[in-house]
Amino acid sequence: MFALSLLGLTNVALPIRALAATNQVVLENQQPGSSGWRLGGLVSDDSTRQIKGYASATSVNQNQSIVFYVTVNPVQSYRIDIYRVGWYGGLGGRLRLSSTGLQGTTQQPCPPDPTTGLIACNWTPSYTLTVPGDWTSGVYLAMLTNAAGYQNYVIFVVKDGRPADFVYQESVNTSQAYNNYPDDGVSGKSLYGYNSKGPNTVSGGPQAVKVSFDRPFAGQGVGLFLTWDVQLVHWLEQSGYDVTYTTDVDTHADPQALLRSRSFISGGHDEYWSKEMFDAVQAARDGGVNLAFMAADELHWQVRYEPSAAGVPNRVMVGYKDATTDPVQGPTTTVQWRNPLVNRPGQLLTGVDFAGEVNFGNNVGYVVTNSSHWVYAGTGLKDGDVIPGLVGYEMDRYFPDLPAPSSTNRTLLSHSPFTDIFNGASTYANSSIYQAPSGAWVFAAGTMSWSWGLDSMSNIAVDSRIQRMTSNIFNAFLNGAPRTPPHDLKVTAPATATAGQAFTFTVLAEDAAGSPVQPNGPIHFTSGDTSPGVHLPADSVLTNGQGTFSATLDRAGSQTITASDAADSLTSTVTVQVGPGPVGKLALISSTSQPATAGMPISFTATAQDQFGNVNPSYAGIVHFTSSDRSPGVALPPDSPLTNGQQTFSATLDQAGSQTIIGTDRAQPSVTGGVTVVVNAAPATHLVLATTAGPTATAGTPISFTATAQDQFANVDTSYAGTVHFDTSDQSPGVALPPDSTLTNGQQTFSATLDQAGLQTITGTDIAQSTIGGSVGVQIIAADAANLSLMAPDQVSSGQPFDVVVTLTDQFGNVATGYGGVVHFSSTDFVATQMGDLPPDYTFNSSDAGTHTFSVTLVTPFSQTITVTDVANPGLSATSPPIAVMVVGLF
Repeated sequence: MFALSLLGLTNVALPIRALAATNQVVLENQQPGSSGWRLGGLVSDDSTRQIKGYASATSVNQNQSIVFYVTVNPVQSYRIDIYRVGWYGGLGGRLRLSSTGLQGTTQQPCPPDPTTGLIACNWTPSYTLTVPGDWTSGVYLAMLTNAAGYQNYVIFVVKDGRPADFVYQESVNTSQAYNNYPDDGVSGKSLYGYNSKGPNTVSGGPQAVKVSFDRPFAGQGVGLFLTWDVQLVHWLEQSGYDVTYTTDVDTHADPQALLRSRSFISGGHDEYWSKEMFDAVQAARDGGVNLAFMAADELHWQVRYEPSAAGVPNRVMVGYKDATTDPVQGPTTTVQWRNPLVNRPGQLLTGVDFAGEVNFGNNVGYVVTNSSHWVYAGTGLKDGDVIPGLVGYEMDRYFPDLPAPSSTNRTLLSHSPFTDIFNGASTYANSSIYQAPSGAWVFAAGTMSWSWGLDSMSNIAVDSRIQRMTSNIFNAFLNGAPRTPPHDLKVTAPATATAGQAFTFTVLAEDAAGSPVQPNGPIHFTSGDTSPGVHLPADSVLTNGQGTFSATLDRAGSQTITASDAADSLTSTVTVQVGPGPVGKLALISSTSQPATAGMPISFTATAQDQFGNVNPSYAGIVHFTSSDRSPGVALPPDSPLTNGQQTFSATLDQAGSQTIIGTDRAQPSVTGGVTVVVNAAPATHLVLATTAGPTATAGTPISFTATAQDQFANVDTSYAGTVHFDTSDQSPGVALPPDSTLTNGQQTFSATLDQAGLQTITGTDIAQSTIGGSVGVQIIAADAANLSLMAPDQVSSGQPFDVVVTLTDQFGNVATGYGGVVHFSSTDFVATQMGDLPPDYTFNSSDAGTHTFSVTLVTPFSQTITVTDVANPGLSATSPPIAVMVVGLF
């Protein structure tokens, strides 16, 4: 923390674990530092080689030895001062060992191989260092100083093999690829033509296809470390991160070592990778190890390793850069990773790939995008803000046409335009971060100069915002990324679905960059289809910002499903065109105003529907129609198809009341349906009169009868409003008929009294419409006998029988055909009475029908009478007028 005041960076975000007591980096940087690690004014050159050297290995473990090979010119003594690079209160290094008074020698030149251009020195050992066990892992600089004061470095890494929060990979491969030792303008060779000299090689140019670690680095002797790495190393150790160090060669040789750390840092210019390195780092990511690529042009060229002439493994790096000259063909051919034969772009691992470059020193601004991402937390940066001078000299970007890494959460953090110096094209650089399915985060700076914003030992000013972004990334590696609230929800569903059939749809919560992000709460689902059978998912929590669900909608047409994230106030709606399911029924609907009228056409629609009532326009069945009205005049449609699942028909029903019309598929009887139609009577065409107590009545007794207004189909016209006049065939004076009357609901009961026996009619006629009428016949039977009559001749012969007729009538003069009384005869003719010439008492029976003829014999001449009397009712009696009884021959 004390170091912050030296740079005035009081807003630098330090990691949570920075001051942990067990953190070796924190403890190491509490030791006294030294600025003596910096070279002085006399720096050895590669032409004179005042003092140069190299190490027997790129790295060494604690308690193991490393050999330095040193040359001096002219022969003189020299010293070695070994520094560890770190923060150390801003001094940048710590002196760990000084060895003075060493006697130097001028080593032999290192001639190139004429075919490959390989320059490998075969020098004699000069100094052996056994690394003490308390030397903290790190980048070490062995400063070589000859007696004349000329200086140069030998760089190496001390490893401790311990688990740590971070493992830092020093990119020795790229330093060696650019190393053109001896940079004397005559013989030096690298893997690049621009700085290689001497005869052409198998490459077709002066550049080598193989370079050796058994030679010094050109210039200061540190490769690219002081250009691209030292700033990041300073800042890491200033911030107190728990970091251990390694090299490209170690990653190649021991890939499992990466799994001991929680995070991997590719520090500086890390352009050259072997297949084993790529495999190792990819496996680490897939094993949950976070990755940080802190520069650009990562994983651009594939290389292979070969042993030295002495058989030491991994001391020669092979890079033909051309498949036509590389003798090894296949997955390890030394071409660009994204080129044929390899076809394994670095973007698969880093998330970006090489995009181009600008001239060194002409960096462009870093343009912020997706500033809501947690990487930018605490920086104050907004979309479109520019951090000057950060992007260059080589840059990466995301290429949509190259394979992308598997990711659950990917965001491009910048979009920085530049003009590529190679082709003059306008392009751009991206910083990228994504989360692998293993949970590991992978950050790629996308610019070679990212580290320049972290530490003052660079070509641009330190930028506290870059420091804060870097600490945000590394803290997320250690403690988990802070939650990024979703920027929006996306619901994706099939364009079409079938009613009643389940379909799947997905919900994706995204950040502003379009990467998946986990919402803060469950997702709630609603639909525009509110049918009772609709099935929607229960409130659900997404997994890594994504979820697949099932829904069932019932209503055909354009329907919606809406996903809502209440915790983040987000909603999203998708439209699904729901088609009908299989036809399960027919729906018949009357379009005629209800109620209908008997005998009048009824318009109705037949619709083929699925079980949810949706019209199925593809229905191809034939519909047969029936009705509950079996009247002979009923007219139904013929068997018919439907057009687009629906058709309008006409039917005529005759019977009033609640009737049904039923449609049934001829081939599938289960596909059926009906409509109920209330049919009212047509206007009355006639009256129907009917007695209520049977077809007979007694003269003089009231007759109950009904008058009903009916239409032509015998339906009661309940709306009939006419006035009915009654008449009868019985014109007797005592007849009683109802007055002119209206009917109630088309029907009324009346009373009439008729007197004349026999078949009589009662007639009702509408006084306004004489065609509306009707009658009923009533058989009138006589009332009880009220009168008895006797018919006898005026003159008879004495002693000769003659007929008399006895008739019983009711009070209206009707023969009392039902009379069954007993009549008794008497006469004024005493002799005849005594002689039994009068009829005996007689009981009338039904065959008499109220009248009977009797035989009588009178004896006593001259005037006699006959009397007939009802035995039980003496009031029924009749006496004949005087009958002249004549004696034959007397006159």
